[in-house]
Amino acid sequence: MEVEKDIKDSLHKCGIRRDVDVGRLNLASKKLTGVPDLSRFHFLRELRLNNNKIRDLSCRSLNCCLTELYLHNNNIKSISGTLNHLTCLRLLFLHNNQIRGLEDTMHELRRMQQLQTATFFLNPISHEPGYRHHVIHCLPSIQVLDRKEVKSAERRRSFQMYNQERHHVLQSVAFGRRAP
Repeated sequence: MEVEKDIKDSLHKCGIRRDVDVGRLNLASKKLTGVPDLSRFHFLRELRLNNNKIRDLSCRSLNCCLTELYLHNNNIKSISGTLNHLTCLRLLFLHNNQIRGLEDTMHELRRMQQLQTATFFLNPISHEPGYRHHVIHCLPSIQVLDRKEVKSAERRRSFQMYNQERHHVLQSVAFGRRAP
């Protein structure tokens, strides 16, 4: 019930009276341990849940048209099975959590074709070998990763690493013919 009061107070401060008028919701630093049911906010585009105590992420009630999601500075261990329906996300902050399993994490985000900015630093996955190249390969739309711009050289290197056969074929083709 305290979460409902926080939501009501936040909306009141912004002068919002109807659920359909909610485009942004700030629930940062509210000591939340989970994601509240926000399904009534059909036009929610930006959600701030950072600086809480969220451990288990359950975002099924979130609007699939959400474009910005701030989940940094929590205690999230995994995002598997929780975010894959959020295909319109453009910005995802997940830094400073406890996320493990790079493959599972990237599998969860694979449908996010518009994701341009993401942060995963200060998580165990960011220490896995080849982390940055793997993320760039799995999220081709990413422009900024961990607060650093993704350079075209990094994209080429990721392509070379994860599409070796295709890279060799492309290198051997010259003017529509295969080069020796």
